[in-house]
Amino acid sequence: MKTGRKILNLRRDRGVAQRSLAEMTSVTPSALSRIEAGIHQPKGPVALRIARVLGVSADYILDESAPYPPPLEALIETEVDKDSRVTEKLNPTEKNLVDAFRVMGPDERAAFSQLMKACNQDMGLLRRIVDEAGIE
Repeated sequence: MKTGRKILNLRRDRGVAQRSLAEMTSVTPSALSRIEAGIHQPKGPVALRIARVLGVSADYILDESAPYPPPLEALIETEVDKDSRVTEKLNPTEKNLVDAFRVMGPDERAAFSQLMKACNQDMGLLRRIVDEAGIE
């Protein structure tokens, strides 16, 4: 897969707006647009910043023969400035769940999202019950 298309797919999968990614990586929105369109190839430092924000290795971003979605080996744990984005370090179980989510179709993702919303609502209710009962 071409580098620009891979960046576009990763960005969309992670729900990051093009303008936001441009801002987070100190690239102009028009430059990022040209990269995603395949007009320009990101240079080393830019590719590294994009990869870090998207949670993959720079090697993965630049390797046009690398599969999409990224394999677990391409995922990285990134450090983020305290005033910017939220990034979580995943344990192996969480990484397996993310990998499984990435290969789901749109209908499966929608069903999974509904299931997670229901679980979160149930957990909120359970926490309120525990708080009201004074259980620690």
